Amino acid sequence: MFVEERTRPVLDKVCSLIDRAPDQAVLLRHHTNAVYAVSDVVVKISPSAVPLDRVRRVVDLVEWLQDQDFPTVPLHPAVQQPLHVDGYPVTVWRRLDASAVRPITTAELGLLLRSLHALPLPPAGVPTALDPVAGVRRSVDASAILGDDDRELLVRRLEDLAPVWETAMPFGSGLIQSDPQVRNALRRDDGTPVLADWDSASTGPRMWDIATVAVHCRRFGSHDFGDFVTAYGRDPRDWDHFEDLCLLRELQMIATNARKSAPGSPAALEVHHRINGLREDLQELTAWSIL
Repeated sequence: MFVEERTRPVLDKVCSLIDRAPDQAVLLRHHTNAVYAVSDVVVKISPSAVPLDRVRRVVDLVEWLQDQDFPTVPLHPAVQQPLHVDGYPVTVWRRLDASAVRPITTAELGLLLRSLHALPLPPAGVPTALDPVAGVRRSVDASAILGDDDRELLVRRLEDLAPVWETAMPFGSGLIQSDPQVRNALRRDDGTPVLADWDSASTGPRMWDIATVAVHCRRFGSHDFGDFVTAYGRDPRDWDHFEDLCLLRELQMIATNARKSAPGSPAALEVHHRINGLREDLQELTAWSIL
């Protein structure tokens, strides 16, 4: 299992490589990745099942983004990355804490995505093509927390929503972050907002990034999607199929977290809460909790 008891020994070894004290480490997050802050760096430990080549593509993409002068979090230069420690892929980043006291706004996220979506495509093979329909199917099949009724509901919903992915979408295709949200944006000490967390970066329709922001605004209720649209400069709500795309994005979020969650865990309870919301009140949005 991917738990703190497994990643702490990995962190200890990483700290010895970069000359940091592991007893100063603070756990920031332990779900998709284990993320620890240690002094002036952040150590991200991926599950052992994640191929090292996938993490290497993230490193290559971040280096390319920096070459394009796109604002993102820099990798720490002390070691050649990614590291491979006890079978776990590891990356080390510069620590940025300013967003803790000055949170990134939805409008700032809109400006970041506007700049990202204006970039050319990175070198071939750096990000892979996005296919959420296949991803939902894989996640549903692999989940250990879904009952037969849950699987049937999610598969039936996928069949209803899958056609939107084949629909021609406004705003074209290119490099997308795939999980843009204010938690995946940070702030430099000088106040500059930067986009972070490129694990899911892909090539695909830019509308997918925008739908992701819309889902976060309406399901978690802490931000105004209108502020994002104003900053981004284009309004996706004029597209007739935008709501279906948002529903597909929600379904992907449910299925992905169903795959990652252990039976009986708080994350599993949240997944079932989301599924029950789909089952019981399709016409009224159920509030979600962040995982």
